[in-house]
Amino acid sequence: MTQKFMTRPKVSAFGNDPLLVRSTFAQFPSGVAVLAVEAGGEKHALVASSFMVGVSLEPCLVAVAVQKSSETWEQIKNAASLGVSIFGKGQGHLTRKLAGKDRATRFEQVAIDVGEDGAVFIEDAALWLECSVHEVSEAGDHWMVLLEVTKLGVGENEPLIWHGAKFRELVNAQSIDVV
Repeated sequence: MTQKFMTRPKVSAFGNDPLLVRSTFAQFPSGVAVLAVEAGGEKHALVASSFMVGVSLEPCLVAVAVQKSSETWEQIKNAASLGVSIFGKGQGHLTRKLAGKDRATRFEQVAIDVGEDGAVFIEDAALWLECSVHEVSEAGDHWMVLLEVTKLGVGENEPLIWHGAKFRELVNAQSIDVV
């Protein structure tokens, strides 16, 4: 097997161009999560593509990056329990609805289930996690939030994928032997 070496750098300085950074980061596929709670008689939802599972198994931790400017985070960060729903195939329209500016209509015609501690779960998601805030740390213009998973479940829907600033769906590929 011949090893290839780069003949020129594959990366270059980007200055301080946030649009270039965003378009580059958009090439990394991710799932789409919604963190949701019912508190004080109101439902609150925060949609994030910067969600990561498998941070730790003991304790069971996941992570999400939340913009510091998020008004919704201020509403949900102190909840006893947060519902995390990873959107499934066909739910792309819900991300825009739940992230919409009109907070009063975000949950209209959205099928949900509310847990006993106020965690809100979106029906037909690919998976669900019930979590509590474990730790929050500063990360530039975001908060890096570690969530401790207290309950979990897997749905029958395949996950929705966010890639290249578009919603995409998984396709079945021929099996490939991995060496």
